[in-house]
Amino acid sequence: MKKILLRALWILVLFPLTSWASHIVGGEIEFYPTNRSANRFYIGLNFYFDQANGRTGAETSTVILYFYRKSDNAPMGNIELPQTARKLINYTNPTCSNANTDLRTLLLRYSSEIVINTQNFNDPKGYYIVWERCCRNNIITNITNPASTGETFYTEFPALVQDNLPYVNSSPKFGELKGDYICLNRPFVFDFSGTDADGDSLVYSLSKPWAGYAGPNNPEPIARGASSYPEVNWAPGITNQNMIPGPRPLTINRQTGVLSVTADQAGLYVFAVLVEEYRKGVKIGATRREFQLKAVDCPLNRTPVALYRETGKRAFYKEGETLTIKKDQAKCLDIMLTDGDPNQRLSIKTVGINFDDKSVVANPVSFITTSATDTLKAQICFEKCVESRNNQPVILEVIVSDDGCPQPLTDTLRIRVFIEGSTNNNPDVTTDLSNNRATIPQGTTLNFKVTGIDLDNDDLVLEAKGRDFQLTAAGMTFSNATGKGSVTQPFTWTPPCNATNREYIVDFIVTDVACNKQVKDTVSVRLQSTAKPNNAPDVSTSLTGRQPIDVPLPSVDAEVLGFDVFGDDLDKTDQLKLYAQPKGFTLAQYGMKFSDKTGVPRLASRFEWEPTCAQYTELSGKELTLNFITEDNSCGPIKTDTVAVVLRFGDLPSIESLDKNIPNVITPNNDGKNDCFFLESLSVATCGPQFLQVDIYSRWGKLIFTSTDRKFKWCAEGVPTGQYYYGLKFTDRTFKGTMTVIK
Repeated sequence: MKKILLRALWILVLFPLTSWASHIVGGEIEFYPTNRSANRFYIGLNFYFDQANGRTGAETSTVILYFYRKSDNAPMGNIELPQTARKLINYTNPTCSNANTDLRTLLLRYSSEIVINTQNFNDPKGYYIVWERCCRNNIITNITNPASTGETFYTEFPALVQDNLPYVNSSPKFGELKGDYICLNRPFVFDFSGTDADGDSLVYSLSKPWAGYAGPNNPEPIARGASSYPEVNWAPGITNQNMIPGPRPLTINRQTGVLSVTADQAGLYVFAVLVEEYRKGVKIGATRREFQLKAVDCPLNRTPVALYRETGKRAFYKEGETLTIKKDQAKCLDIMLTDGDPNQRLSIKTVGINFDDKSVVANPVSFITTSATDTLKAQICFEKCVESRNNQPVILEVIVSDDGCPQPLTDTLRIRVFIEGSTNNNPDVTTDLSNNRATIPQGTTLNFKVTGIDLDNDDLVLEAKGRDFQLTAAGMTFSNATGKGSVTQPFTWTPPCNATNREYIVDFIVTDVACNKQVKDTVSVRLQSTAKPNNAPDVSTSLTGRQPIDVPLPSVDAEVLGFDVFGDDLDKTDQLKLYAQPKGFTLAQYGMKFSDKTGVPRLASRFEWEPTCAQYTELSGKELTLNFITEDNSCGPIKTDTVAVVLRFGDLPSIESLDKNIPNVITPNNDGKNDCFFLESLSVATCGPQFLQVDIYSRWGKLIFTSTDRKFKWCAEGVPTGQYYYGLKFTDRTFKGTMTVIK
């Protein structure tokens, strides 16, 4: 990415004298923002180069453009641009170009994307970009000493920041010019216009070309900042008013940028056009653009002729006459073409004066004459819908052009023809619904087809409209359709719940849209819906046995409390809703799991709960009631069914009675009776007092057995008969006592 050096010191660059040569034809500078960011800009120089008369060494790989401030001509920086394109421009007639080998023009484009600190470009009077180069091609007719005269390329642009905001503006963009020749004593036009990306107004005017300060000894100087630049010197007899002399000297249309001239002197003429840019009536920029046109004494070229003669008549059609095409006749005219020059390519173009010229077709559109006496024929046909309106004839221009050198000649035949309108039969629309009536129960579906036909095979549009209702709101489906000659579309109705107790009238309309003359036909159907019988739903569970359901104590091996709930309905297409309704509490309050369900039968959802000790403690000795409800949401009053599930909570376990059940004597003789010391009635619940540890000691205080397993057993292995001491530790207390071992 190149970056412009703002307020930089100029560095003198020395160019060798061999760079001088006569080669300049014209060109312009373009400058506009890119769409990538606010400070990135495209800058380009379009340079037209005379390859036939210019020296090869005059073409450079780079150019340096200079930025200045308008208010005081202070330098703002410069940018070196590389050559990015090189091509020969096309001439209107390549044959003519080959016959005039002294014109061979290159378009050299130098361009780059640059980054600018826009805050430095905020002067209200704006800025300009300039580049100077010498010298012009030495065959120019209308200026003196062209081989030693330079050209100044110049464009102005407004401040890039205004009122502390970015000011977006693009200089005019110009298309690639085509080479052309002016035939002496013949009118000539040349499009020299540009476009503006911002929609600003462009105003064109002729301007005397600028020579600038470049010369043979300094062909590409550092461009000076100036309010104006030296101009070229006109040749004798040439002024700003006749840059190209003749009975109609060179002029330009201020709005369109189209050049016009009728020249009477052969030569190569240079001219400049000033393109000024206006926004809301205020001038914000300007671009100077130069080019050259050559006036030549063209070879004799006879004008082609277009003729028409009605069938059965000897005289040719004369402009102003009115032909008639009846509605049962083909809408075609046979046009005859002649040209006094052999080997000419003739081209046909049709223009509708008071109708759309896209509605007329020529065949063929081009010919090649083989002799001066050839008569060629083209058929001009109007499309079906072209006809006279308001009792006025259709006006058509047939334009025939040759490919004469250097400019084509044309002849225009204007024909008036009264075309009678064609007959348009009415279309017809029908349905395959019996008697165009139907009554159906809610929840069922009605289907039938609608067909539109037209005997004229015209384009048809088929649509449906409900009288005082929208089709979709009433559960009806129909898509508008189009066809040629015939069209068929299905209609579907599934009555919703609110569709009873009224009649629906649907109008089906087929429209024949031939030639913008709409002809319609309508068929109406009458539809009604009746309520269907509705059975009550049913709700049940997978629980067996009597209620209430005893909720087990939380324990290490307790299972999750769970069961399935089912919602059913004999009417298998009804929409059901299954949900839980706890009595006096919520599911989330106790962490119970149950998902509501919606759909057609059969619905199923599982209830699961694993109560905590805290919850069991809270609910000990109480009951919870869960109501499970299924709703039938089909048409008519909502019907429901309910099943209740009652959960009962027992008392928490206690160890108060444990002291009475601790053994005080064991007889480890393997008779299966009282062989070991253990706790037979210890609860497995995780709620209430929890077993922690058992310790057994000898009479001398020696620990001989310990365990944290609630299922412990001590069978006095390896100890003699005697008295021993035990300690049973629980979360809330410890039991201590003695036992006797008898062997």
